[in-house]
Amino acid sequence: MCPVDRAPLDDLKGTVGLGPDGAWQIRFERRLRHSPERVWQALVDPDEQGRWLPGVTIDARVGGVAVYDFGEEGRAEGTVRAVEPPSVLEHSWSWPGEEDSVVRWELRAEDDATVLVLLHRPVRPEPAVHYCLGWHVMLDALDAHVGGGEPAEPDYDHLASLYA
Repeated sequence: MCPVDRAPLDDLKGTVGLGPDGAWQIRFERRLRHSPERVWQALVDPDEQGRWLPGVTIDARVGGVAVYDFGEEGRAEGTVRAVEPPSVLEHSWSWPGEEDSVVRWELRAEDDATVLVLLHRPVRPEPAVHYCLGWHVMLDALDAHVGGGEPAEPDYDHLASLYA
């Protein structure tokens, strides 16, 4: 297992707030020290998806199914709406009891790294706080995986305080 140098959790924090159109959104921006092609592979390859986040499957073709199965905590499902390798993957998000929303993964090369932007919108402010914690953990796991390591056990108490 390779050690992964990590920024402090506070520096990796996503934001919840109003987007340019006035709708509530979640936005994360992470810099991963790998090429967009490598990050894209981890995001769309079914074998790799299970390594960085068990329970997630995204059939990365327009019309494909996206499933985030969190066991007892619930299950989100969606349909893939856009696939532009290696830069854009977008799918709908349907969580029981919430209005449907959209998750968009954007990758762009910057120097010798990838800037990953994750947008989840529109969302209501209250569940957005909980979604942020989940996206934070997922992005940490993705970063560890593409770096050749295993995801660390999340510090849920500290993460919850970031998004409270």
